[in-house]
Amino acid sequence: MITILGAGLSGLSAAYHLRDGYMVLEKEREAGGLCRSVYIDGYVFDYAPHILFTRDEYTRNLFFRLLSDNLHTHERRAYIYMMNTYVKYPFEANLSPLPRHVIDECIQGVIDRRQVEPRNFMEWIRSTFGDGVARHYMVPYNQKVWKHPLEEMNTDWIAGRVPSPSVDEMRRGAEGRQDKDFGPNAVFWYPKRGGIGALAAQLSKGLNVSLGSTATELKPHGDGVKVVYMKDGRRRNVESDRVLSSLPLPEVVKMIDDAPEEVHRAAERLVHNSIVCVMVGVKRPRITDKHWLYFPEEDLAFNRISFPMNFSPQTTPEGRSSILVEVTYRDHVDKEETKIRVLEDLVKADLIKADDEVETSTAADFKYAYVIYDLNHRRNVNIIHRYLESNRITPIGRFGEWEYHNMDKAIQSGKQAAEALAR
Repeated sequence: MITILGAGLSGLSAAYHLRDGYMVLEKEREAGGLCRSVYIDGYVFDYAPHILFTRDEYTRNLFFRLLSDNLHTHERRAYIYMMNTYVKYPFEANLSPLPRHVIDECIQGVIDRRQVEPRNFMEWIRSTFGDGVARHYMVPYNQKVWKHPLEEMNTDWIAGRVPSPSVDEMRRGAEGRQDKDFGPNAVFWYPKRGGIGALAAQLSKGLNVSLGSTATELKPHGDGVKVVYMKDGRRRNVESDRVLSSLPLPEVVKMIDDAPEEVHRAAERLVHNSIVCVMVGVKRPRITDKHWLYFPEEDLAFNRISFPMNFSPQTTPEGRSSILVEVTYRDHVDKEETKIRVLEDLVKADLIKADDEVETSTAADFKYAYVIYDLNHRRNVNIIHRYLESNRITPIGRFGEWEYHNMDKAIQSGKQAAEALAR
């Protein structure tokens, strides 16, 4: 028996590719993890904003096989809101809306940049984009999102995530002549019906998923792992040949009574961000035509906003607009206070009007949202992974591998773990 902990995308993918001989334990009453959607007053919101994109042919074919005719294809409309204007994403390739002195500073900064081997994320920003782009956008935005000193983050996670246009491409963008889109999500897909949760719903069909089942203890022994879990108020257990765990590494280590002190210390040193998502429905149509916006300036609480009605009109009642707001935090935040601040700042950013009728506003809080690649990330993760693997527990997914996985990588992680067991 293979026991899979967590019915997020990586856990569901592992089950899907194992086909039999497994059981998935999921503490929530529906599958999907962070990739779930919720229905509120006629609106469909994702619990955290997601889009579908990938460079992997297998995963792309899986998206289309599972969702079939339930997919929209979009050309990305993403912008940065700053200096009271909108700059098309990526910032450095589309500078034309900005004041002339800012444009000149950004382009000259790239020309003058010191191309050194970066030792941390801050050095990578400056050596890649120069001081102008760093000062006006990259540093303030990343400080706002990560809430962690950029000098204390490594660069392992950056490859393929951050576009790096050439100086000529920057000049074309500064003149308003940019004819190129950048990044892997320049074209993306999104379900027509059901929000992003439609993917997990299709992937989980026919799988052996025990909902409302919370794993509480892992007891490795010579031949396998005894998994203790709670379901319907009763303590149960299952003997497992191997465990595939998509649960956050710090939580997994806590479940093992006799894990070595070194492993506990490594788990305590892992760094992550949490997030509040505020879901807002407004009784006014077409408040914007954009898919999402980035906000680097400190006077606004949020770091990113997306607009579900522009991903699919079926997420939003007719004549309305929907807004999904992200606010990252560390340690603790008051959800209701955050929601109030968000509604005020939506007015300040001129996304809604003071007299707009807000039909719904709900805040959801997620403890584990973003893995932070601090300078000791790899060392601590390796200590934990070696211990777990030696005890027949295989970490999968974003929080099991403790990597900044997008949806496609989470699916591939589960698939690879399943295939490794079949060898």
